[in-house]
Amino acid sequence: MSSLLTIAIPTYQNYEQLSWCLDSLVKHTDFPYEIIVVNNDSSQESQIQIQQIVDSTECKDIKILQPGTNMKWMGSINLALNVASTPFFCMMNDDVVFVPESTTFWNKLVDILSNDTVGAVGPSSNFVAGNQKLFNVHLPNILKTSLLIGFCLVTKTELLKKLGGLDESLVGGDDLDLSIRLTKENLDLVINRTAYLHHIGQQTGQRVHKGYWDSQDHQEAVANAIVKKHGFKSWFECFQSKWAYWPKDDK
Repeated sequence: MSSLLTIAIPTYQNYEQLSWCLDSLVKHTDFPYEIIVVNNDSSQESQIQIQQIVDSTECKDIKILQPGTNMKWMGSINLALNVASTPFFCMMNDDVVFVPESTTFWNKLVDILSNDTVGAVGPSSNFVAGNQKLFNVHLPNILKTSLLIGFCLVTKTELLKKLGGLDESLVGGDDLDLSIRLTKENLDLVINRTAYLHHIGQQTGQRVHKGYWDSQDHQEAVANAIVKKHGFKSWFECFQSKWAYWPKDDK
């Protein structure tokens, strides 16, 4: 069966967690997907380790992109997007683990994209901002939101290409930016909270940018960049993570 979904996973010297991610993805989920691992470490040692991790999985449809330099998160996603030819595209962190009984995880997300009004969809998680937090137990199973986090965001490949991919000029907050851009296209952002993905969280960012990543200074820099690009109103409405029922009868 031809792949319907491309799963792009940037990685940088995070070998053990990448192995957990790939092994759990292949073992616990079932969907016609292809996987693209973007290795941002250009050293020969890293290339060997990444190849060994990929070879040890049970999935044979895994491509490794070796850009030869650190493309960082946004550049890596755009690199994978450029070679993706499947109808759907997922940007995903390498520090996530799929729990057992996740067989229908991808169906729960991709099926929502069959609605023409939907621009992107994401799961719930233990380590995530906004309405995707597992602990927001009062929320409906399926809902519209103003913000989707990029740790596992699924969209239509051609749509993301049409938008020009992620904005690599930003200092961060690419998911804020993409959420705003999709909203401006009059497209819904949807969360399916019955699809759960375990997220370790901030592994590469905190290691590479220790003391700065997600600090107050970093958050202010991201906010300033988003406000400069989209205006305060768009940033505020997205950042507040507003939500509404979707569909309306889902209580």
